[in-house]
This record gives sequence, structure tokens and C-alpha cells, in this order.
Amino acid sequence: MSDQTHQLLSLFSQPAFLANEERVLWHNAAASTLVAEGMPISELLGEQADILSAWGREGVLQLPLAHGCTASVCLQGGAFLFVLTQQNLDIRSSATAVLNASATLRRPLHNLLNAANSLFEQIDTDEAKAPASQLNHSIYQLMRLCGQMSDGSRLLLNQFPAHRSLVNLQLFFDHFVQQVEPLIEASGKKLVYDGLKQTVQGLADDRLLERAMFNLLSNALTYTPVGGTVSIRLHQQQDRLLISVSDNGNGISDDVIASVFDRFADRPIGDSHWGLGYGLSIVRQIARLHDGTMMLHSDGTHGTSAAFSISLRRDTATVHSPSIHYDYCGGLNHALVELSDALDSVIYDPQEI
Repeated sequence: MSDQTHQLLSLFSQPAFLANEERVLWHNAAASTLVAEGMPISELLGEQADILSAWGREGVLQLPLAHGCTASVCLQGGAFLFVLTQQNLDIRSSATAVLNASATLRRPLHNLLNAANSLFEQIDTDEAKAPASQLNHSIYQLMRLCGQMSDGSRLLLNQFPAHRSLVNLQLFFDHFVQQVEPLIEASGKKLVYDGLKQTVQGLADDRLLERAMFNLLSNALTYTPVGGTVSIRLHQQQDRLLISVSDNGNGISDDVIASVFDRFADRPIGDSHWGLGYGLSIVRQIARLHDGTMMLHSDGTHGTSAAFSISLRRDTATVHSPSIHYDYCGGLNHALVELSDALDSVIYDPQEI
């Protein structure tokens, strides 16, 4: 790397360093307490040290490091550039707030669903079918939104343990594709599936794997035009399984792709496709719970490919993440919150409580 590049990276406020597949080559001042020149990469990545050579060298790779940090990694001038980020208290408190909001929304959402089901039973004209379908669609979208808010926050807060058991991954992914292919075709798009050719078994939480796949597939379908193609490809690479979901949409621009894993990064104004921004973070965390990682690649013009890996090692222990205790009432009086359905409104005079 040139001296000019070193000077530029020295300006990074975040810890950053350059490395090859074996050792740290250089680091900026912010990373001086974390790494040293000549330090073996294996000390930072542990058993995942082979990922740099196993994955392609295009795109942005997200890796957990030994220091409890997450690094965004990309290839720069023949060396890997690591830029470190740490989950801070603002992210933690924001995720907790979203988790509380999702719990608050679930009751009125279920009431809405029950009321809508009663109305659906009374539909007897063709004119009523279109608005009923729109209402039902919106309810399903709200249900997913609550799930993203709840499960996404729990995953980011490490409150969502993986319960892994021996899974036939060939059958799991074949069954997943059988579920989604008719829906993709009904939307005017095509699915290409390159699955496993033989039985592959691994320790996995099939519920979380399904969640990861639905998130990636939802993103791919959102950006795939009618008549376009979405691809799901599986590849066993020694003791890892690589799963990729690709589309042939417009791709992600360079100024956006570096921040797509950041739940709190600024999003393009007016682009409703972004949603909450939890999707890729959920997939990345699910990959981590399976001793893997995630990668995203796009050239900005010809589609996007998102991929994650899971370990196939049989000796991997089941992951149990510690719970984080938080005030589920958001600091309000618990009795007033818990009994609010039974108490009279006059009790809730804001000048009295």
C-alpha cells in the first residue's frame, strides 16, 4: 500500500488495519490497542481465519473478531482492509426500544386480524374482494413488521439463542424451495435453484436458517423486476456450507453497500424498499450463531448476491446466548401499565401521575 493510502487511513476515527491472509501489515492509531504489526490473523479470527481465502475477494465481508468487535473487510491494493465497529450503548438502547414497541403493537394487531376475519366471512360480492385482499395483505405485512422488530432486536441484543440439532440440510433447502417457488412464479419472476446433490448433515437451528433465507429472498424479490430471475445456490466447501441468494436487479451502489449491515445508517430518502433495515443484520447474526459469516456483493448495475456460511462440524456446541434484562414498561409504573385495561381513564391524569 502507498504512503498516501496509509495517511488516508490514519484519518479514520474507527480502528482500521491492513492484513494479508496471515498477518497484520499496518494499523492506524485508533487500532493500536487492538492489534500490532505482525500479529497473526488467527489470533483475531480464531477458527475462522481460513475464511479470507475461502470467500471470494470481491464485495464487503463482515467478520466477528476476538475483541468482541465486528469488522467490515474488503480488498484494497492487494491487502485486506479491516474497519472495526463495536455495538455501542445507543444501538443497544434503540434495539430495546424497538423490542418494546413490537410487543405493544402485537395486541392491537391481533385484534385487527380477528375483526378482519369476521368481515371476510361476510364478503359476498366481487367488488369487495379487491379491498379485502388489500386489507389482508396489509395485515400480513404488519405481522412481518412486528416479527422483524421483535426477532431482529432480540438477535442484535444476543437474546435469541440458537438451538442446534442434526439437520439434513439437503432436505431442508429442497423443502424451502418447494414452498417459495410457486409464490415467486405467481409474482411473474423465475427461481433458479442449484441445490445439494447428496445428503449433507450439520448442526443447525432450522427455524433460524429459515428466517435467514426468507430475509435474503425477500430482499432479492423486492429488487427483481417482473420477468427477472432470483437464484438460490448451495455449495459445500470442506466443513462449511455456503448459501447464496442472487438477483438480476439494478444492484446496490458503492456509496450504500458499505453501510447496508448498519441498522442505524442513513437510508435513501423516499426509498420504501429499505424497511426497518434489520434484514441483513438478522442474517449476519444467524450466520454467527452457526459459526459462520456473511458477505454481500454488487457491482451497482447487474444485481446483488448475498451469501452466508454455516459450519458443518459435528463437534460444535449448541450456542446459548445470555439474556439482557430491561424494563419492559419503559420506566413507567408497572401497576399502572399492567392494569391499564381494568382501570378508569381518570386515574391516568398526566398531572397526577
